[in-house]
Amino acid sequence: MIGQTVSKYRILAEIGRGAQGIVFKAQDMSLGGFAAIKILAEKLVNDPEMLHRFEREGVAASALNHPNICTVFETGNWQGHPYLAMELLTGEALDDRLAGGPIPGDQLIEIAIGVSSALEAAHAIGVVHRDIKPANLFLTTSGQVKVLDFGLAKVKPPAVPLGDDAPTAAMFLTRQGTVLGTLAYMSPEQACCEPLDGRADLYSLGVVLYELGTGELPVRGSENTAALPAGLGPIVARLMASDARMRYQTAGEAREAFQRCAVGASLGTPSRWRESRYTLRRQPLVIREETGAPGPDQDHTGLDHAGTGWSETVIERIRFPSAAWKANLASASR
Repeated sequence: MIGQTVSKYRILAEIGRGAQGIVFKAQDMSLGGFAAIKILAEKLVNDPEMLHRFEREGVAASALNHPNICTVFETGNWQGHPYLAMELLTGEALDDRLAGGPIPGDQLIEIAIGVSSALEAAHAIGVVHRDIKPANLFLTTSGQVKVLDFGLAKVKPPAVPLGDDAPTAAMFLTRQGTVLGTLAYMSPEQACCEPLDGRADLYSLGVVLYELGTGELPVRGSENTAALPAGLGPIVARLMASDARMRYQTAGEAREAFQRCAVGASLGTPSRWRESRYTLRRQPLVIREETGAPGPDQDHTGLDHAGTGWSETVIERIRFPSAAWKANLASASR
């Protein structure tokens, strides 16, 4: 293969080999850039299920343009072998990174924000990944996380076909009653072959984050996240709720929770309770923020402001101080 040309790409070197195919480093002969060429293994060329999966990976990933998703440039067939031309990444998959021990809290939050943002983009166009796991998450040398391998994705068919080249219905079908994915990271509904949506990916993300943060897989059915870095535990526990209705309902909600956690981490979170002290009209004001699940006197932000008379707007300003937060506090009134 070395030196041969696949479409407009000249094969330079083999960079990976697995049960499903071979990945090569290649150069775009027209633009000069580099790409990764994934070619389906010879033994799988006549396997309808694997061909379907390979096609589905190309269809799903090529429809997505997001900085946290590995870009697919083109798909095609070379001498009877299906191939994908993809973004060439340097770094390591997170399953390899785990060999070095748990990931520090700050980096774990950045990974969580990146993956949830990628899932938000995928779910927005009807794509459910269905196989979120460390092996399908890649950490580049610059520290950016990338979601890989949409081969098991559930893809919502387009409402209106876009001509003869539009994906056929067969490309969007999954064999009924077949469990697709990796069992250790599957949501209960996915493991039971029940109808699922993007919340199944959120469950898998919770399991992944637990494993990355502790070095161990969680006990199924348990939402004990005390071993995770401060601030992350309640979010991951909610992601791993057995009942999909108890999880974050969208990847966007999860992303926002992780971003709030990142703000808290930058301010320091020494214990379960964090106190922020402000002065209003020369009177001390203490706002206690609980990092666990909201209690009866708390709203969804976790701020205990029962009986304070403060509006939600003022509370939000306190939670996320802006450049003008002092002015906001000075002008606020009970």
